Amino acid sequence: MGATREEMDAALKEIVLPHLRSLGFKGSLPHLHRLRGAAADLLTFQFRSDGGAFVIELGRVAAGGFNFHGRHIPLKQSKTSYLAERHRLGSELRVNYGDHWFELRSGAALAVAHQVCAELDRPELWDFIDTMAVLGEAG
Repeated sequence: MGATREEMDAALKEIVLPHLRSLGFKGSLPHLHRLRGAAADLLTFQFRSDGGAFVIELGRVAAGGFNFHGRHIPLKQSKTSYLAERHRLGSELRVNYGDHWFELRSGAALAVAHQVCAELDRPELWDFIDTMAVLGEAG
């Protein structure tokens, strides 16, 4: 039996969310963003329908938002689901590659939360994210 969704939500709020804030992310679960120059990093948590695992997707948009199907989407309403290029945290550092899921193991919600933080602290992750296309960027 895995950790409950409630246990994982509590661990994310206790461990991961403060860590994301320390990295400059704003917003609330499941959608967060942080400005870096003329672009913003997006980060989205997506739970599997049975609640037993989740993915974290990362991508980039223009700081001023972007146009999507004829309407302007401001940064605060941006989601990784809009992006053609995204990365799943924990997967090999390639665009639109990998399907890494953080599994909710019994009694291990805090350990999973710390694993997420360790992945977020990898310097090569953010170097890679910097190479991704920025939705809404002029050019």
